[in-house]
Amino acid sequence: MNCNAAFKGVFHYACLRECARQAARVCLLAAPIVATAARGGELEIAREALRDGLWNVAREHAEKAGGEAARAIILESWAKEGAWDEIAGAVAAWQAEDAASSEKPASAEMLTYYGALALAEKGEKEKASAALAAASFETQEYRDLATRLRARLAADAGDSALALKLVRESGFEAAGTEAKMAAASILASSGDRAAAEKIWREIAIPSNVTTRAYAIAAANLADVALLRAGAENAADAKTRRFAGLRLGRILLEDKATFDEGEKTIRAIIKDAPDSEGAMDAAIALADALLAREQWAEAADAFKSVLEIWLDAKNRFSVQEARGWALRKLGRSEEALEAFSRAEDVASGDDEKAMAILEQGDILAESGKGDEAMAKYRLVLEKFPKSPAAEKLGKVVKRRELEAQGRELYNDYRFAEAQKIFAEIASEDQENAARAELMQALCMYAQGLDREAEEMAAKIAANASDLKVKAEATLWLAKLAYNSRRWEQSCSLFFTFAEMAPESERAPGALVWAARAAFAENDFPKAIRTVTELVEKYPAAPERAAAYTLQGEALVELGRYEEALLVIERALMENGVGAAERLKAEVLKADALFAMGADNPARYREALDAYRALRLGESLPPGLRLAISFKMGRVLEKLKRIDEAIDQYYTGVVLAYREARLRGIAFDDEARAAFSRAAFRLADEYESRGKDFQAMHILELVIASDVPAADEAEKRLDRIQTKGKFL
Repeated sequence: MNCNAAFKGVFHYACLRECARQAARVCLLAAPIVATAARGGELEIAREALRDGLWNVAREHAEKAGGEAARAIILESWAKEGAWDEIAGAVAAWQAEDAASSEKPASAEMLTYYGALALAEKGEKEKASAALAAASFETQEYRDLATRLRARLAADAGDSALALKLVRESGFEAAGTEAKMAAASILASSGDRAAAEKIWREIAIPSNVTTRAYAIAAANLADVALLRAGAENAADAKTRRFAGLRLGRILLEDKATFDEGEKTIRAIIKDAPDSEGAMDAAIALADALLAREQWAEAADAFKSVLEIWLDAKNRFSVQEARGWALRKLGRSEEALEAFSRAEDVASGDDEKAMAILEQGDILAESGKGDEAMAKYRLVLEKFPKSPAAEKLGKVVKRRELEAQGRELYNDYRFAEAQKIFAEIASEDQENAARAELMQALCMYAQGLDREAEEMAAKIAANASDLKVKAEATLWLAKLAYNSRRWEQSCSLFFTFAEMAPESERAPGALVWAARAAFAENDFPKAIRTVTELVEKYPAAPERAAAYTLQGEALVELGRYEEALLVIERALMENGVGAAERLKAEVLKADALFAMGADNPARYREALDAYRALRLGESLPPGLRLAISFKMGRVLEKLKRIDEAIDQYYTGVVLAYREARLRGIAFDDEARAAFSRAAFRLADEYESRGKDFQAMHILELVIASDVPAADEAEKRLDRIQTKGKFL
């Protein structure tokens, strides 16, 4: 903690309090012995108003009273409000007035001191130092006050040796608590921390000082026990919150007390966001979450800081740290925007160059190599002496190599690309894992599946870069899925979702995990996985696909009523795609058909659902054929046999033949529908004694390119053996 900054206000307050007391004492000594009752009354009212914090009232009555003591009240009231221009104007006017007097006014030293203090507060520190150096202070009190102000100015100027010398000459030991606090601040900022702590420990005795001074001393000592006491015994809410926020920040530093610190800070900010030190405490909490690699929580914490305190948007450190959190979460666009804002509010070339460099890194990670290189070149050209530029010397070379490697990869020159990425990995340890992952992809593209999987597995297990670690895990999950290693694939998809819960690909990974569980016939696990997905990602666009998959799993388990509800929910999802909607509609009709065994009315609903589907103009030929077969089955269940026979023939067998003549190829499901429809027709004709028609249908199957052709020949032989062909 910067003690000088923390106690700047306390130092001013100490000076003002002592100045006011001294001015009052001097003026009482110099004022005429006889004063009017009216004048005394105005001055007393002014003093009471000053004590009560009614600055305007204090000035109004002090101006009416007039005199040396009134000047002290007016100056202190302006100082309480930080009205340094008004103080400077008043001091100049009174000094001009006094210059015309033949007698030296008792308040001359007070005016000189306040004039210098006003200059210091307005940033004119050299003028303030010159004014103090030119002045002669006869009274010990003002000599000490001036010396302390000179010490503060020396500390601000970076002259620690002079600051220490002056503060030790200032007589702070015999002064009040506020002056001691100010002295301790200067001692600490000038390098004598031991002397400062000695003062703070003397002050941190509740019976000797105000609860405010006690809390401030405890805060500077970073003493948890003292801060707890300061917060509990504070005489006012302002001091209690100040001590609580400082306590919270210290508790954040210890893993064992982190949660308590976070809770303390959040509670105070929620109750009083304008509390002294609230913004700095909130930023400290966000920084601590970032250091703990709690990326999502850190990003949210920085977002809250920017929403609650508008001034925070102009802090480079806040914008940059938020950018890092977002970058770690894979939220590249938001991170890019945060670093761009950091660039806008940067206070110097080094900060600006670093923000541009970070933008370039994000663009490079997003595959926008040309844009990234433009950012890097901008840093090298505009800020060649910055630390970012020094770092970029190697980075640009690596980026150029990486761009070359990716270009070779995109041109299918995988062996050459692999060599490039191997070179990067050997020369740049910081980015070795990413380059090695690209090597693995190159190996896989060359047919070296085992070698590629082994390298990716090592990256997933050992990489320190969590983003690369997650990417390697996701690639391994996809590889396992494509290799039909369902259990391994499911586990890896889950691992990725846990590694990168804020990634845009996390919901999709859980969908694939559910698909792998479904493929392994672990339908309960598929159902649980979808439930986890919709709970964690209530707005994910993958919800429709997930609900449909869950419906399929429920159908497989015979839980048709539940399946129907889930499928209806899938169809209600916003933004559900045409393909996903079609799949859900088919599944819904299938569920209705399955439910018909217990409730025949469901058969009629299924028939209506299948008919509605078949009317779709964009229905793929294979799916249209399968739906037509399902319609035939429903008609059979409804005992509408003649309609079923017509459906099997016109909607399936004839449709299949005509489509094949037009060169349309069908998938296994459509070919199976054709075969089953033909067999149902043959069986029905044979049962009616029409073997000739049955044989003709079976010959159609034999002549078609379907796996059931052998079965059709066997059936044909059986019928021919009977010898009934009418």
